[in-house]
Amino acid sequence: MTGLFPVVRSMHVSDRSTDFVAIGNFHISNNLTHAAFIINYQNTLKIFHFSGTEIKYADLNNDYYHKITETIVKDDVPAFIAHCLAIKSKANPIMGHFYSGESFDDQGNHISDSDLGQRMTCVGFCLNVLKGFLDEEYINYSQWGEDSHNEEGYLERYCEENDLNIDDVKNAHRRITPRECLASAFFTNLPIGREQIDLKVIELKEYFDSVFNVTVEGEE
Repeated sequence: MTGLFPVVRSMHVSDRSTDFVAIGNFHISNNLTHAAFIINYQNTLKIFHFSGTEIKYADLNNDYYHKITETIVKDDVPAFIAHCLAIKSKANPIMGHFYSGESFDDQGNHISDSDLGQRMTCVGFCLNVLKGFLDEEYINYSQWGEDSHNEEGYLERYCEENDLNIDDVKNAHRRITPRECLASAFFTNLPIGREQIDLKVIELKEYFDSVFNVTVEGEE
């Protein structure tokens, strides 16, 4: 599968003549990954992501694996970069396993009906960015329920530590993984459903197991 599979090592892309936006995964270890945008513009690779503590838009210096998303076409790459820079200048996300359909508008404002504020993971950040830029729901996020987070007691501890009412935020508590975010790049008909992503995740697991010659058991 590795020969023709359309996931590539970002630092080893040989053809940078075509501008693109891709969704990437960085493998921190055998069982931890991180999601980010990999952007190629005018033969320069950039990364845009939420590190967990800050938003970064910078030259790509780490070896991600990425899949180009066709939801953003070549001609829209400059506009996407402008969208990213507006978000970087204004947004202030906080780490938390929550997503309930929020987005960032073209001025960098966080748009949400939730009382959670800007609480999100690296994946939630990507979803906020994509929904705001595409101006439509990117992923059918409601198909990921509370059981999508497998860390026992996470919600209770998070609410206690952050002085939140659990009843006010539990419907937004979900975990869409970096691997699932990468899988979404294979689809263009929006919103993307969980069943589609689950099938693609199986292929991705096979691909990365062959790349690293290990079984990737978990993700950030």
